[in-house]
Amino acid sequence: RTMPTSPAYVMVFVIAGGVTYAVTPLVRRLAERLGVVAIPADRTVHAEPMPLLGGAAMLVGFLVALGVAWASGTFPAMFADQASTIVGVALGAVILCGVGTLDDVRDVSAPAKTAGIVLAGSVMYLLGVSLLFFRVPFGDVLFVLGPDLAPLVTVLWVLGMANAVNLIDGLDGLAAGIVAIASGSFFLYGHRLATAGVEVIPPENPSPLIAIIVAGICLGFLPHNFNPARIFMGDGGALMLGGLMAASTVLVGGQTSVEFSGQVFFFFAPLFIPFFVMGVP
Repeated sequence: RTMPTSPAYVMVFVIAGGVTYAVTPLVRRLAERLGVVAIPADRTVHAEPMPLLGGAAMLVGFLVALGVAWASGTFPAMFADQASTIVGVALGAVILCGVGTLDDVRDVSAPAKTAGIVLAGSVMYLLGVSLLFFRVPFGDVLFVLGPDLAPLVTVLWVLGMANAVNLIDGLDGLAAGIVAIASGSFFLYGHRLATAGVEVIPPENPSPLIAIIVAGICLGFLPHNFNPARIFMGDGGALMLGGLMAASTVLVGGQTSVEFSGQVFFFFAPLFIPFFVMGVP
């Protein structure tokens, strides 16, 4: 089985960024026309009403990049062996963006929003994004999650990550910048684990592809979101990015029981890199 080439990853990264960058102004105008704006309040940083639907532009960038990755034939093993997993991640992203956008347009109650995130996590789990192993950091303990615990822990992970990104989405460029760094470093990590000689995860594991596309859509969105921001990603963008980060980490850390002795790879790293990076502010 061949590894996807570096130019293939560069291509989807550039497409993800370019499409998001191009679509964001269109979405901004749509949000202004529909009146989907964040009104300045005591706790907000912005002084003007701010369009909210940035997450929709990121979703378009994500789906287009994923579609090009499939159509280009440069990731054949991934789309042959892991098609249902990739569809699960895409459906999860659509549901999360939809739930968050609904909340941006008309406030959704917290239980309804949580139910939406749980639905997204469940769809991801059913189609193959499952946390099967959990290694305790700095310890020799490996939990093998049975069929009753795996779905619960997977869904809780998606819920936790979605809310984590949503919490840091307060300042201009902060959430997109942090997720760009987290997913970029995570891509390098996942890609390294799939390379010949290391091969902890099979070359068809879709985690590096998801991570590089997430980094691309964040960087495509950032120019519009830096201070002074012209648009916010809104809950639609924040929940979706958190869910995609969760999927990417689960597909690496949660699906192998291998431990590296004498190597720098701590196997819990995929599950904690995003939290370390997201915990920076």
